Amino acid sequence: MQDAITPPFNRDTRENCINTQDQDIYDVAIIGGGITGAGVANILSENGVKVILLERNDFASGTSSGSSKLIHGGLRYLAEFRFREVKTLLRERDYLARNTNIVKYMNFRILIDPYSWKKRTMRAGLFIYNILSKRISVPRMSKNNGEYGKEVAGYFTYRDAFSDDCRLTIYNIVSSVIHGAKCLNYCEVLNATPTENLIELRVMDRVKNREFNVKARICINAAGPWSGQVYRNLENGNNVNLRLSKGIHIVVPHEKAPTTDAIVFRSHLDRRQMFIIPRGEVTIIGTTDNFVDDPNDFNISEIDVDYIIQSARRIYKDLEKNDISYSFAGIRPLYGNGDNPGSISRGLTVKYDKYFINIFGGKLTDYRSAARKVAKIYEKLSGRKINIKNMPVIDYERPDLNGERLYRYEMEHECAIFSEDIIRRREAFDVYRVDRGASEIDVINRMMRDENSH
Repeated sequence: MQDAITPPFNRDTRENCINTQDQDIYDVAIIGGGITGAGVANILSENGVKVILLERNDFASGTSSGSSKLIHGGLRYLAEFRFREVKTLLRERDYLARNTNIVKYMNFRILIDPYSWKKRTMRAGLFIYNILSKRISVPRMSKNNGEYGKEVAGYFTYRDAFSDDCRLTIYNIVSSVIHGAKCLNYCEVLNATPTENLIELRVMDRVKNREFNVKARICINAAGPWSGQVYRNLENGNNVNLRLSKGIHIVVPHEKAPTTDAIVFRSHLDRRQMFIIPRGEVTIIGTTDNFVDDPNDFNISEIDVDYIIQSARRIYKDLEKNDISYSFAGIRPLYGNGDNPGSISRGLTVKYDKYFINIFGGKLTDYRSAARKVAKIYEKLSGRKINIKNMPVIDYERPDLNGERLYRYEMEHECAIFSEDIIRRREAFDVYRVDRGASEIDVINRMMRDENSH
């Protein structure tokens, strides 16, 4: 998609939208600018619904920038006989790989060793996985010819996909803007008060430290890990059975953990499934899975880092903590009960009444399925016909630019307000570059200063 087709979506359009809120009444106000909120905004705006999306930080600044960056079918769910869920995830994976330029297939090697799944179990599981993804092939184990330690007997290879989670979110945000939605980053919803046929939301613009009102007929809570807090605010203090799990990843230079295919293995410490994922000049290794109480708890503990390093040393014996170029955390919202985060479903739960639709859980891979489910609930509440077939569609693609032209484009058409919006999300230099974008930071900071001076 070319510049001329993509509308301005920048600091000025944001300012104009805030200044004219008294003149607008929206069909839907969405709280949360992660992948779930972005997908819902996209599908509803595609249907001509008047939408405003409000995100208290930047788009994709929460869980949607802290994932493993995988678009996958959930192979491990087969052990729990969740065949329908796996089939849905595989269908969504394949749709995104076929219809976007930011989801790509990748081969994964599952190592077979004393800590792994049994060989026959793995073969049966991959056979079913292939059938569910409409690929008829009999899995065969490749022998370890010295690529791994002697305790590794071999590996099975299968196909899944990877993406840039931030960019996938931004693409849906811009697509919804193309369809007429208003999307505001750095706008925090302070409260929401139902009146006779409307909801009035009090909103804080965190850029200029000012408050304004938004009026809507229905409010959708898509706040991810913060959805429990938002639910309590919207529903007069009522609690919801939402648990939070933190997953830590480390990033190392590719030469410190070289591999062409992604690697799946079980930690010898507790048999937790882990990934080693090559991404250009870096390799991402993770993840942990521990309950936390605070959705803002993105701290990286030494215990978690040590766990990942010790686990990965089974494959890369010389890996050290000082090899780490970056580490990041994501908070998973889990709806349900359980003593172990791994035993609680990552699936979607939606609770709603006349005014509010609350979304709990969900995964990066099936955000489109979640959007369709929420859209049908909106149809029921509003009485308005909503088309969900093959939706939502991403109608935006960033042009092939680099350097200052790219950063200017992201400021003008992706509403990058601060330097970190480009450095940490639209480009995600922290994750994908060994130097974490050191060579670009001064340029981006200068461009932002010039923009602010105008």
